[in-house]
Amino acid sequence: MNCMTEFMAKTFQGIVKQLPESHPKARCLVVTGHGNSFAAGADLAWLDERSRTDPEENVKIMREYYGFFTPLLEIPIPTIAAINGAAIGAGFCVSMFCDLRITADDAKLGANFVKVGISPGMGGTFTLPHKLNNQVCNDIVLTGRTFTQVLEESLSLASQIVTTTSPNATFETMKLLRAPYLDIMDSQLQLEAEAQARCFASDDFKIALASVKNKTLPVFD
Repeated sequence: MNCMTEFMAKTFQGIVKQLPESHPKARCLVVTGHGNSFAAGADLAWLDERSRTDPEENVKIMREYYGFFTPLLEIPIPTIAAINGAAIGAGFCVSMFCDLRITADDAKLGANFVKVGISPGMGGTFTLPHKLNNQVCNDIVLTGRTFTQVLEESLSLASQIVTTTSPNATFETMKLLRAPYLDIMDSQLQLEAEAQARCFASDDFKIALASVKNKTLPVFD
């Protein structure tokens, strides 16, 4: 399912940060998943640890975790999420860090945070309203529902890339497109980390986590 473990996250960060030097002639970066899924979100065991960790420490942990993926916002070439399967929770939000998205017909997408007892993270509360309209964003994050390419295309999430463009002009354009929200994104990531830390300490999170383990629907008080 390509769970986003800490090891995977650190490896991802290292590859993306080294890319301009290791592949200086690269025209774009394609991010995709191994096998039949893109990314299924955070590892369940790692999430379980968050419920037993002090909230202040969890804020630091979540900021570090987000930081493993934010280099996608800084790399000087277009980034494309090739969504080959399920992109759920933090995995879906990482796809929204990318400049373009191309989706398989049967791929399932969703920001299911509220269904597992936590508020959205990984920049989702910024990238979704920034790249979509507020009503669509609110639908996605408040219902936690999953959707397929048919709905995804109607939400204007999917894109196609044009390769016959000037590399230099493309690099400069990417700087301009990202500049308005890079500074704001950092502040929003801090707010998300604090909100998720509070959620990890809640009874709702314990109920949701138990339901995931038992493969049952959660019943919140």
